[in-house]
Amino acid sequence: MIIIAILVIIISAVLLLSYSFQHTLQMEMAEQFNKQQLLLARAEASNIQAYISRVKEEMFSIAHLVSLFRVNNESIYKFLTNFFLRNLGKVKLGIKYLDSDGKTIFAEGIVAFKRRANKYIPTNSEIIDIANRSCPSDLKISQNSQRINIIVPVCRFDSLIGAIITSIDIQDLAREFLGPIKSGSKGYAWMMDGQGNLLYHPSQPDMVGRNLYKTDESCFKCHKSFDVEKKIIEGKGSNYGKYVAPTGEDKVLAFSTITVGDAQWIVTVSAPFSEVTMAMQSSRKYHLFLTVLIFLAVTAVSAVLIVMNRKRVRAEELEKHREELERHADELEQKVVVRTQELSAEKEKLHTVVTAIGSGIMLIDNQRNILWINKTMKNIVGKDITGMQCDDFFSDCKIIGSYKSDNMQSDVLSNLFGQSDKYFQVTTAPVKGQDEDVQGFIRLVDDVTEMKNMEDQMMHSEKLALLGRLTTGIVNEIGNPLTSVFSFVQMLKEKEKDEFKKESLETIDLYTNKISDILTLLSGFSKLPGEELKPCKVNSLIEEALSLLQYDKRVNDITIMRDLRSDIPIITSDGNLISQVIVNLVLNAADAMPDGGSLTIRSRLEGQDIILAFEDTGEGIPKENLSRIFDPLYTTREKGTGLGLVVSQNIMEKLNGLLTVESELNKGSKFVITLPVN
Repeated sequence: MIIIAILVIIISAVLLLSYSFQHTLQMEMAEQFNKQQLLLARAEASNIQAYISRVKEEMFSIAHLVSLFRVNNESIYKFLTNFFLRNLGKVKLGIKYLDSDGKTIFAEGIVAFKRRANKYIPTNSEIIDIANRSCPSDLKISQNSQRINIIVPVCRFDSLIGAIITSIDIQDLAREFLGPIKSGSKGYAWMMDGQGNLLYHPSQPDMVGRNLYKTDESCFKCHKSFDVEKKIIEGKGSNYGKYVAPTGEDKVLAFSTITVGDAQWIVTVSAPFSEVTMAMQSSRKYHLFLTVLIFLAVTAVSAVLIVMNRKRVRAEELEKHREELERHADELEQKVVVRTQELSAEKEKLHTVVTAIGSGIMLIDNQRNILWINKTMKNIVGKDITGMQCDDFFSDCKIIGSYKSDNMQSDVLSNLFGQSDKYFQVTTAPVKGQDEDVQGFIRLVDDVTEMKNMEDQMMHSEKLALLGRLTTGIVNEIGNPLTSVFSFVQMLKEKEKDEFKKESLETIDLYTNKISDILTLLSGFSKLPGEELKPCKVNSLIEEALSLLQYDKRVNDITIMRDLRSDIPIITSDGNLISQVIVNLVLNAADAMPDGGSLTIRSRLEGQDIILAFEDTGEGIPKENLSRIFDPLYTTREKGTGLGLVVSQNIMEKLNGLLTVESELNKGSKFVITLPVN
């Protein structure tokens, strides 16, 4: 009896120990399984967090590009949007661009989202108000249980110029990252926020948006209570635990949190407890039966097997942990590679945009060293000036015009980069750091030569028109009284016998004739006669003009040399007007050589144009006066009227020709007439 009792006690003890061992092993396996679920929840929570961060980075990149280059083209917005959406996977995103007045510039996907129920998207005015408060570099995230709205301001020099809103469907986001997750054969992942609102549930989609603090009968299809979830939300629970389903089955769960704006999301992975311990449950009876039958034989073996089993489980856990770490390391490495490629692509895209801009761009530090220039700038200068001092190119410039707007200074310069025949508009803006300290400057250089020449031409035309109206009035108002004065002077001269009075009348007559000559010139300037077109030999017109001038005192001390080509064709034009221009240019050259000199007249054929050049050895024209010599009434000589060159230029324009000048002080001048053959 004692032996039986001892055996019963031993067997009972063995059975109790066996049951205890199996229960402990079951709990340990459940705990280890839950730890794996925790790793899975953390990994997917991290993926969702990284995805949202990536969306914010992409939005900041687009906002920076839009503010930097003042994008206002819908096709460019569409390109940026397609590139943005293509890089962010299959999650349904909506994006909309607004200007500072709240007007929609471009939208992609936003309209479709607004048509679906319970999808909150702020109005344009609300977006602009939020962006104003976030400018220059902050963003605002708003959300409900269905949607996340990320609003990024587009700022330029701390001023709002627009806003971008990206709307993310939480269901699509969760399905992308949590939908594929399977914990065992029946386990799954779901998500709620820190207020108790259900954000995603694969098996209960109708419950999405419901709050666990406001439950009714329809909320207890998969839970008997929400005590565990409430502890998770209130921060009273650990990272994993279990709850009881309405079927009476225990379920294990693990969770991890995500911070999205001002809200907190909780990613939860759960699975039936029976799946974790299924193998243990099926083998319990068999193990106990064998334990009773072969207790004595297998006691030692059982002890060894238990020890070996524990070592095996631990080894498997370590191996799984190592594999999990290796998998995460591989994923992280792949993400780094992908992100590096994306950054390289963004850099290349930005380089392409900057290179394609029609303006020259240079980046300058605070010491005025040139750090970088684009391709257009190299073409303007003719060489790479990176590393050189900015003052080497801007010190000899002449400022034609200047204005300042906000923090930008714009100047119109001549003689820049040694190009004296061109004008450039240079716009300088500071480059500021995060602390608003100036770290350098960016300069945009545009060739505005054509625009400046057009402005000068318009001003010249306006002067001529004004002078035409003025001279017409002067000739009419002064001509008639002057004729009477001239007639009376002639009568007095014939009757006067006193020598002094006669000399005085001669003086009056001289100056009256001079006034008459000036009025004649003014009259001729205000209204040129109509041209009489007929065949002309240009060389003959030159010879005739010189024969008329041979008795003029002003050309007596001038040596006139001819270099007239014989291959000059006959043209159809007004010979009298051409002769008038030739006479004006010869007399103009004579006035420039009061002490004598030489004048060389050349004729030649260049393509479809006849070129007549008048080169003198006179005093020349200062560089600063060259642009004014064709201005009406402008002259540098005491006896000049300032009308000869103006009339000559008008005649050339009337004959579809051109009159130009080249001159250098103390080295003479060269006037060139260009006449079309046809």
